[in-house]
Amino acid sequence: MDQPWLTITLVMATGALALGIAILRTALPQRRALGRLGVRGVRTRGEVARGARREGPNVHPPQVRYQAPPVDRPDAPPTQTYRRTPLNHESHPLHAGIPVVLRYDPADPRRVVVVHTKDGRPGMVSYSATANLTWGVFFVLFGMGMGVATFL
Repeated sequence: MDQPWLTITLVMATGALALGIAILRTALPQRRALGRLGVRGVRTRGEVARGARREGPNVHPPQVRYQAPPVDRPDAPPTQTYRRTPLNHESHPLHAGIPVVLRYDPADPRRVVVVHTKDGRPGMVSYSATANLTWGVFFVLFGMGMGVATFL
């Protein structure tokens, strides 16, 4: 083998491409789940009030607590506290006490989707559909670029 760098570079390019595709396969459904709100929504902060739990044969989804305007007055200040299940709760794990960034429908503040989670506990992973999509695209392009540059 006269040029081991060629083989090593191609293996690394294939690995980066495969990693990017794997990230995109998980990020695209998460990103589509944000579209369930139907409108751009108003951004707010909240926290996970209760994680998913099982009671007998029933599984109850997690709930988030956030402040938004009252239902009948969208132009009022966000003073009403809501405790609701987000429309995209199955896209990622939500554990009690985790701070979240949400988007709610201005016409009906009870409709909410989780945009981003940030867990401060060691060893726990944060969630952001946009960041995951960005990393997936980066690794796909990096792998393709490295593969093309190998033969130039």
